[in-house]
Amino acid sequence: MSNLSENAQLLGNLEHTTAELLEGMTEERGRGFASDNESWAALKGYLERAEKMRKDIEKVHKEMWDAIKDQNDDAYRALANELTRASSTLAAEWITVSVLGKIAVEMTDE
Repeated sequence: MSNLSENAQLLGNLEHTTAELLEGMTEERGRGFASDNESWAALKGYLERAEKMRKDIEKVHKEMWDAIKDQNDDAYRALANELTRASSTLAAEWITVSVLGKIAVEMTDE
């Protein structure tokens, strides 16, 4: 499968996941945001958490290079697993930001 078709498939899956998450979050919240200020503050918290996660992933990536230099295959594999897990978690965080942005646009009372 080509990179282009893989990306298209992934984007389709993300759109489906985003729609499901939007439905779940709006059901759970019972409302959109009361104001632009509330949506901005909610988004800020998620963005700050995503940035910290990104920095942590970058640190793991640098540690992977140290494991390569030390020829420590076990450490490299453990770090690669951590990178995989953390990257998936970060991707989920960005999807949540996307959904909150959609709620901010479509469901703010102001």
